[in-house]
Amino acid sequence: MSDSKTTVSWNSLPGRPLVNFIIVLIGMMAAYFSTIGAIRVQLAEKAETALVEGLDRRLARMEVMISEGLINKDDFYEFKNTVESRLSRIESYLTDNKGDKK
Repeated sequence: MSDSKTTVSWNSLPGRPLVNFIIVLIGMMAAYFSTIGAIRVQLAEKAETALVEGLDRRLARMEVMISEGLINKDDFYEFKNTVESRLSRIESYLTDNKGDKK
Protein backbone atom coordinates (compact mmCIF):
# COMPACT_ATOMS: atom_id res chain seq x y z
CA MET A 1 0.00 0.00 0.00
CA SER A 2 1.36 3.36 -0.89
CA ASP A 3 0.82 6.54 1.02
CA SER A 4 -0.16 9.24 -1.33
CA LYS A 5 -0.63 12.62 0.27
CA THR A 6 -2.55 15.23 -1.56
CA THR A 7 -1.49 18.75 -0.76
CA VAL A 8 -3.49 21.76 -1.80
CA SER A 9 -1.65 25.00 -2.02
CA TRP A 10 -3.36 28.34 -1.42
CA ASN A 11 -2.37 29.52 -4.90
CA SER A 12 -4.17 26.65 -6.58
CA LEU A 13 -7.55 27.40 -4.99
CA PRO A 14 -10.18 28.45 -7.52
CA GLY A 15 -11.26 31.66 -5.72
CA ARG A 16 -7.79 33.09 -5.20
CA PRO A 17 -7.89 35.72 -8.01
CA LEU A 18 -11.25 36.95 -6.74
CA VAL A 19 -9.91 37.29 -3.20
CA ASN A 20 -6.88 39.20 -4.52
CA PHE A 21 -9.14 41.51 -6.52
CA ILE A 22 -11.35 42.23 -3.50
CA ILE A 23 -8.36 42.99 -1.28
CA VAL A 24 -6.89 45.35 -3.90
CA LEU A 25 -10.28 47.04 -4.33
CA ILE A 26 -10.65 47.57 -0.57
CA GLY A 27 -7.13 49.02 -0.41
CA MET A 28 -7.87 51.43 -3.25
CA MET A 29 -11.13 52.54 -1.61
CA ALA A 30 -9.35 53.15 1.71
CA ALA A 31 -6.67 55.23 0.00
CA TYR A 32 -9.31 57.24 -1.89
CA PHE A 33 -11.40 58.04 1.18
CA SER A 34 -8.40 58.92 3.34
CA THR A 35 -7.13 61.26 0.61
CA ILE A 36 -10.53 62.93 0.24
CA GLY A 37 -10.76 63.32 4.02
CA ALA A 38 -7.34 64.94 4.19
CA ILE A 39 -8.23 67.34 1.36
CA ARG A 40 -11.46 68.35 3.12
CA VAL A 41 -9.56 69.11 6.34
CA GLN A 42 -7.00 71.20 4.46
CA LEU A 43 -9.71 73.16 2.64
CA ALA A 44 -11.54 73.84 5.90
CA GLU A 45 -8.31 75.11 7.49
CA LYS A 46 -7.65 77.40 4.51
CA ALA A 47 -11.20 78.76 4.57
CA GLU A 48 -10.95 79.43 8.30
CA THR A 49 -7.59 81.17 7.86
CA ALA A 50 -8.96 83.32 5.03
CA LEU A 51 -11.98 84.29 7.13
CA VAL A 52 -9.85 85.26 10.12
CA GLU A 53 -7.44 87.25 7.93
CA GLY A 54 -10.36 89.10 6.32
CA LEU A 55 -11.83 89.98 9.69
CA ASP A 56 -8.40 91.08 10.92
CA ARG A 57 -8.00 93.45 7.95
CA ARG A 58 -11.47 94.91 8.52
CA LEU A 59 -10.78 95.47 12.20
CA ALA A 60 -7.45 97.11 11.40
CA ARG A 61 -9.23 99.51 8.99
CA MET A 62 -11.80 100.28 11.68
CA GLU A 63 -9.04 101.05 14.18
CA VAL A 64 -7.46 103.46 11.72
CA MET A 65 -10.81 105.15 11.10
CA ILE A 66 -11.42 105.52 14.82
CA SER A 67 -7.95 106.94 15.47
CA GLU A 68 -8.38 109.41 12.59
CA GLY A 69 -11.82 110.39 13.83
CA LEU A 70 -13.61 109.21 10.68
CA ILE A 71 -16.02 106.99 12.58
CA ASN A 72 -17.69 107.44 15.92
CA LYS A 73 -17.69 104.94 18.77
CA ASP A 74 -21.35 104.02 18.31
CA ASP A 75 -20.69 102.89 14.73
CA PHE A 76 -17.69 100.92 15.91
CA TYR A 77 -19.67 99.14 18.62
CA GLU A 78 -22.40 98.35 16.10
CA PHE A 79 -19.78 96.82 13.80
CA LYS A 80 -18.29 94.90 16.74
CA ASN A 81 -21.69 93.47 17.65
CA THR A 82 -22.30 92.46 14.03
CA VAL A 83 -18.94 90.66 13.88
CA GLU A 84 -19.59 88.91 17.18
CA SER A 85 -23.02 87.70 16.03
CA ARG A 86 -21.56 86.41 12.76
CA LEU A 87 -18.79 84.56 14.58
CA SER A 88 -21.35 83.08 16.98
CA ARG A 89 -23.44 81.83 14.06
CA ILE A 90 -20.35 80.31 12.42
CA GLU A 91 -19.36 78.65 15.67
CA SER A 92 -22.83 77.21 16.24
CA TYR A 93 -22.97 75.99 12.63
CA LEU A 94 -19.62 74.26 12.98
CA THR A 95 -20.66 72.75 16.31
CA ASP A 96 -24.00 71.48 14.94
CA ASN A 97 -22.45 70.00 11.78
CA LYS A 98 -19.41 68.50 13.50
CA GLY A 99 -20.30 64.91 12.65
CA ASP A 100 -21.83 65.68 9.27
CA LYS A 101 -20.38 63.39 6.62
CA LYS A 102 -20.87 64.56 3.03
